Amino acid sequence: MSVLNLRKSLATFRKDASGSVAVESAIIFPTLLFCLFVMMNIFDAYRAKSTTEKAAFAVSDMLSRETTAVNAEYLNGIHAVLEEISTVRSEHKLTVSHVFWSPVSGDYELSWSRSNGSGSGITASEFEAMKGKLPVLVDGESLIVVETSAQYAPPILAGWNGQRPYGEESALNMDIDTFVFTRPRFAPQLAWSNS
Repeated sequence: MSVLNLRKSLATFRKDASGSVAVESAIIFPTLLFCLFVMMNIFDAYRAKSTTEKAAFAVSDMLSRETTAVNAEYLNGIHAVLEEISTVRSEHKLTVSHVFWSPVSGDYELSWSRSNGSGSGITASEFEAMKGKLPVLVDGESLIVVETSAQYAPPILAGWNGQRPYGEESALNMDIDTFVFTRPRFAPQLAWSNS
């Protein structure tokens, strides 16, 4: 086939206005459906991130209003509140820490840190990494730091439970982490009680 015949065939094809709507629909429908699913997943991911951040702020606000010491039972209760507000379908990890600025050392100090369940909170190295995220405090001022993490699984493209048919972890899953800090409102600090 010569180049001239190829050009003539392409010109004829381009000018041809006949066609079938059913064939054109069959060609374009899978692409439109795929785009719809992708947009729904993107919207759901932003909604999950937003509700998780709002839940973390609500938990932080609850803790900032406490005037008595909190304990593991209280922490499990606010974890249930976090789970109820957030639209992420997986288990959330909740860590609450109390930090203050020490005039003696001239640096942030960790009063206590606990996680929901049987978690012990953050380690010394995690606290060192956290210092860069904290605001400037005056001598003796304290902060309540709430950290949450959960695994988000897209509901449509990866299945409703975020698993592939044979139990493999979905490559589409992503971590949603929040970091919120609040000053205590009605008490100078948030105390921890082991009882």
